[in-house]
Amino acid sequence: MKGEQMTDVFKIADILVSHAVQVHGNDIALVVYHGSYALGTAKPTSDLDIYYVPDDGKAESLSTTFVIGDLPFEFECMPWKVLENIANAKARNPWAVSASMVANAKVLYSRSDADLERFNALKARIAELTQPESRDYMVEQGLEEFKTTLFQLGQMRLAVAHNDMPGLHWAGWQFTCSAVNCLALVNQTYFSKGWGANMPQILEMRQRPADLETTLNGILQPPSPNQVMEQSDQLALQVRKILLAAQASLAEPVDAKEAFVDFYFDVHEYKAKVLSACERGDRLTASAAAFALQRLICAIMNKVDKGFFGTDFNLLGEYFDGYQKAGFPDLTMFAAQGDLPALARQVQLLDEKAREWFTSRSVELNILESEAALLQLLNRRDPARN
Repeated sequence: MKGEQMTDVFKIADILVSHAVQVHGNDIALVVYHGSYALGTAKPTSDLDIYYVPDDGKAESLSTTFVIGDLPFEFECMPWKVLENIANAKARNPWAVSASMVANAKVLYSRSDADLERFNALKARIAELTQPESRDYMVEQGLEEFKTTLFQLGQMRLAVAHNDMPGLHWAGWQFTCSAVNCLALVNQTYFSKGWGANMPQILEMRQRPADLETTLNGILQPPSPNQVMEQSDQLALQVRKILLAAQASLAEPVDAKEAFVDFYFDVHEYKAKVLSACERGDRLTASAAAFALQRLICAIMNKVDKGFFGTDFNLLGEYFDGYQKAGFPDLTMFAAQGDLPALARQVQLLDEKAREWFTSRSVELNILESEAALLQLLNRRDPARN
């Protein structure tokens, strides 16, 4: 029975391939299948996961869905750009479940050896991302994915506030998918099966929260909205703690001279924006410029002090130590208070202290007195060729 079902499925695949090549000729690079049939785990009730790879903007009409013999089929269009995003862990769909669409796929049809080689290079890229040499890249992708995790957590809060239970359930599902994807990225792994069969693989991840399975079940099958939010907040904090540890483990401090090259320009520019806004009584503009300047200095200072740049993933207080140890004034406090005269004085103080700090660490300020000095700077940086 199993063999007959598989034969029927691949007969359908042959029809799809033949039609694609006949109608769209040389616009189809590949036809590929993945999932249970590619893994050798198909059952009589398994459908065939199949897609085609066209040239850019070509053969979009070939995509179709249908049901035969009570089995659903989707002949999906997967442009090269989508596959490349998957292979680089940047796809819209979570890496945890989309990587196998390429990594475990088998080719039914290829237009040329070059197309097959290009597809195999994407497989190799996915394999590369599971190796220790790619850990920093994958941690970076995990930090980026956490933005989606927090967005879905916010959607859950909105759903609770509007007593929207379907909205809560859907956002809860999206939230758990994103949280687990963060863990998959930082663990440099992906799943070969659907969510229901993936729990063993999820629980094999070395870096994961304790009682993860219980927490996930509590979110997806909540007794009450308050309890689902409690479980979700807990999971978000646990995942973030893992990501913070991974970020810190990749720390590589650099010398201030290297980190702050050409940076005094930013201090001078933002100082001028703050002072101008303070003079006009423009609290919003002054605050925005002050916040931006302090965050920028903190981010780079943290690379010098702790070995990694502060990013949008981090709270400002998590990369504030180096700035504080340098004795720089906290502009955010004065900006938040709306005390513009005090903010103007503090940004001038920051300028003075930053110049002293940079100079003591051989960071060039590039404050020039003349056109001749500019020419000297340019020739020193980029000597003229004879």
